[in-house]
Amino acid sequence: MLKNNSMKSILFLFWLILLFSVTFLKCQGQHVSSMKSNDADYVQAFKDTLIHMADRSDNEYLKSHFKSIVAVINSKQNSSSQDTLMLVSMYNAFLNKNSSTGPAYTASYLGRKRPLILSWVSPTDGMVSFSWLTLPKDWDPKKKYPMYVQLHGLWSVAANSTEYLSYPYVQPASDNRSFEDGYLLSPWGRGNYWYLGISETDIWEGISALKNAFLIDSARNYLTGHSMGGYGAWSIAGKSPNTWAALGIYAGALWYLPYVLTDENAEALKQVPTYFVCGTNDNLLDVNEDAYRMLQAAGNKDLQFVTFTGGHEYTETNVYNMYLWMRTRVKGNQATITGSVYALPEIKLECSPNPASDHTTVNITVRKPVKCSVSIYNQTGYLTRQINDVTAETGTNSIQLDTSEFTRGVYFVKIVSGSGLTGSKLVIY
Repeated sequence: MLKNNSMKSILFLFWLILLFSVTFLKCQGQHVSSMKSNDADYVQAFKDTLIHMADRSDNEYLKSHFKSIVAVINSKQNSSSQDTLMLVSMYNAFLNKNSSTGPAYTASYLGRKRPLILSWVSPTDGMVSFSWLTLPKDWDPKKKYPMYVQLHGLWSVAANSTEYLSYPYVQPASDNRSFEDGYLLSPWGRGNYWYLGISETDIWEGISALKNAFLIDSARNYLTGHSMGGYGAWSIAGKSPNTWAALGIYAGALWYLPYVLTDENAEALKQVPTYFVCGTNDNLLDVNEDAYRMLQAAGNKDLQFVTFTGGHEYTETNVYNMYLWMRTRVKGNQATITGSVYALPEIKLECSPNPASDHTTVNITVRKPVKCSVSIYNQTGYLTRQINDVTAETGTNSIQLDTSEFTRGVYFVKIVSGSGLTGSKLVIY
């Protein structure tokens, strides 16, 4: 009898524990569901707030800034719960009224404490992309200012567009004095694609968006980057040397693709003042010294190589010293980009048929003879095909391209000449 009672007591206790567990889990599920719903409502409230701030602002640039944030948020079709949390944190930063450096205050942008967001719809693939844009000190929109393009390194923040968007607003206000005499453009670059393919395209489209919205001193355009960004700066400048008044390479990962660290690239950059900075314990020191020596051998007379005790760290002091050196360089008789960077007046590109299956014809139309190269990248930025030393005569020149071994997808065809680049999307089905 005692055994039966004990067994009944044990079963009853087990039943209570089971009932409590099921009830607890159900409540937790409802709580999580409620949190998700509330967070989604919070993101919508954030967008509504930004639209309201844009509508009531009498500053056209702030209007564009607030609307750009909304455009970037709306462009992400498959947002994750992590994206939502980032946007909630960003909204909380905008709601914070305890500091004049908060992103809701105009003073935070005019005081260079926070960057604006500059967004655009890519004419290449129709996607929304964006850049941080830090205004010049004591900014007057009626004046022309230099342009500094700063390329980020391989960075987890840049792997997610939402995180890159929210980063400068959830961080403490900046006291950065670098590049304060001009516009500082810090493009997303579509992530960590080494500024190849659509990532390189993103930089040029960001520059075009900046020049369409602000007055830029065409003789003072500067390009700089750290690590992967240093590689990107070196690669892009080598294709467009006439654009830049100076180049800044901070511990550039110049080993990434061997074809950019060549005598030909050094020859292209021999008239571009270049500043290198690298840590004495950085594994990239040797390759940066190699690039420096190659520029010397090519005849570049305006070079600086600075080392510091340390590794691969990115410090404000090093950036500021590089900026002070670069800002004194001014480009004379510079070719400038007008309108879309993919419609340069001296060269046009068209692929036919497009979409293509097993072949297409790359038609290059030029007003005068020009030497160029043809590069084809897939959507992730991988170089699929390259044709060097192409001499295009006046008129239309045709190159037959076998695409039978290309996988289906979107590709980017780039034509690089001495004065710039042009490109076109190619679809393989």
